[in-house]
Amino acid sequence: MTRNEVRLIGFGGQGVITLSKMIAYAAVLDNKEAAQTEAYGTAARGGSCWAEVVVDNENEIEYPRAIQPNFYIILSQNAADRYWSFCNNPAVTSIIDPLTVEKWKAKKGTTYRIAAQQIANDEYKNPLIANVILFGAFFEISGLISKEAAIQTVKKFVPEKSFEINVVGFERGIALAQEQVSQI
Repeated sequence: MTRNEVRLIGFGGQGVITLSKMIAYAAVLDNKEAAQTEAYGTAARGGSCWAEVVVDNENEIEYPRAIQPNFYIILSQNAADRYWSFCNNPAVTSIIDPLTVEKWKAKKGTTYRIAAQQIANDEYKNPLIANVILFGAFFEISGLISKEAAIQTVKKFVPEKSFEINVVGFERGIALAQEQVSQI
């Protein structure tokens, strides 16, 4: 499949928009076509939000919105409840954070539980690293971007003084995904 679609959903302040921009930026660094769209409620922090990324390995993107996402990153229970039915086909891969999505059971497809928020808080004492942990997990699970592009993206999106700890978080996300990939 040359066209891959990612839908990220949660609430403002979780990094949904930033994570989508990171995925799109890394794809462009890999010389792929990428389009990113976003929407959020009037209450930016705490209100619902979503973002979509379309990545195509071969073709120019004619329509920038996700038509049939093959990846979902779900970061709130409200979003999980709303999009549950869309994640129940064998072609969908969903990534959830079990700290913020307590009830999730997809009938079909593959679900990865990446405890990014808890790890960022408990191990790194920095909730902002959760995004980079999820980025690392997405990198490993999707196979859409190269590691070189992913690391360059982390460097672009995080403050210089916290680059090294964010790379550690990125690698932690990869390891978490690898553990789950080996069990599926």
